Amino acid sequence: MTTTSSPTRNQTYYLESVTFQVEDNLFKVPRYHFERNSEIFASTFMLPATHNAEGVSDQNPIKLEGISSIDFERLLAVLYPLEEPMPTLPKDHWISVLKLATLWRLLGTRALAISHLDAEVKNDVEGINLARKYHVASWLRSGYEALARSTHGTMSLADAEMIGWETATKIYRIREEAACAHKAKNNKQGYNQGYCHSCGSNFNTVSYNKDVFHKADVAGMFEEEFRQAESDSAEYIEDPRRGPGRPAA
Repeated sequence: MTTTSSPTRNQTYYLESVTFQVEDNLFKVPRYHFERNSEIFASTFMLPATHNAEGVSDQNPIKLEGISSIDFERLLAVLYPLEEPMPTLPKDHWISVLKLATLWRLLGTRALAISHLDAEVKNDVEGINLARKYHVASWLRSGYEALARSTHGTMSLADAEMIGWETATKIYRIREEAACAHKAKNNKQGYNQGYCHSCGSNFNTVSYNKDVFHKADVAGMFEEEFRQAESDSAEYIEDPRRGPGRPAA
């Protein structure tokens, strides 16, 4: 009598699933990306599995508190695309992905979101706020530089309030210094304490062109903040030597 051996589970493509509850919605997906690429979830899945463990069934899902279903669904659309190739996604979608990828340290997905948003985040104030919230140092620097070197005149009160009055004051100050230095150079006269000896006016009297503000000392004024932002951002750079989900040393 011939004995038929049972098939074996493929070591690579026999994927376990996990059930999440976000708000009033249940989501069931392969747990691979969360287990492999997020140090946050990896520790959860290291616990011994039982038939009634969290995430095994609809009756006992892993409940994700404090996030929205739409943000989670947008993340899943990137982790588990249902169309091939993946369709072009709007900015709001990628911001949701960046939000959750940062929260759960899905570092590769976070880097992907940033690469897509680099061209989308064109509003300087929006870029600064996103940079602060999700630790993207390059957006912070480029946002400050764009405001300081803008040829569109004085920053609006609404924008100043959004980035904070202290930051707005610093931007105003370096614009004033750059403008007065430019005027002093053109008039062959010196300047002192941010005011031009030739006219005694502030930078608002200078015509707005790229030559006036292109040397605004953004790096000097925000040196400490940029240094801290770079340090914070480095915590989300994946180090291939340490495996997925692990920050660079």
